[in-house]
Amino acid sequence: MKAKKFEYIKGPTKTTTPWFRPDPEFLNLWKEEFFKIKGVEKYKFWLYGGSMEDWLTWDIDIVVIGSCYDFEELQNILISSTQLGFKYRQLIDINWVDYKSSQELLDYWHTNYILGNIKTINKTVVSMYKNIMKNGEVVVDGRQTKKPSRRIHTSLWARKQISPGPKQVGRIKKGALYKCTPVLLTAELDFKDIIDWP
Repeated sequence: MKAKKFEYIKGPTKTTTPWFRPDPEFLNLWKEEFFKIKGVEKYKFWLYGGSMEDWLTWDIDIVVIGSCYDFEELQNILISSTQLGFKYRQLIDINWVDYKSSQELLDYWHTNYILGNIKTINKTVVSMYKNIMKNGEVVVDGRQTKKPSRRIHTSLWARKQISPGPKQVGRIKKGALYKCTPVLLTAELDFKDIIDWP
């Protein structure tokens, strides 16, 4: 069977090669290069979401926490980590969120996603894209949300986001709770310890 043409454009990043489901070996290779990106030592990177649960998912969710004084540097971290993901056929979903501390993130996660006690928060999320295109179709349109994204730098877009969102609240109310708390991404972390490998 002949391979179909594939194209995925996320802000300034692009790939024509489809990705695999989260794969610990490829993610360990990604991590080795990720920690060489200029400025990463100034932030904390927390892994969370379906890739650490026993769910079938296609991406790795990462939240960036830390004071941002240099938009150019943050933009480079978001773009470079995403493009490195494509190199290793992994879809990295990475965004900066204005948590005051890692503890605030962990407390929020535990209350909502582990215990199921819904307490929404309103946060600013910064992404390196406004729109995402897949095979010529817009799959994310920053203009079609209730609170549209606004450009804050060349390829940085900020939006207000209520979390958990309606989809997540629905899951929580149905009892689909998370088992895993977010895990800090460090140079020593072995993805084989946190992601199931079939």
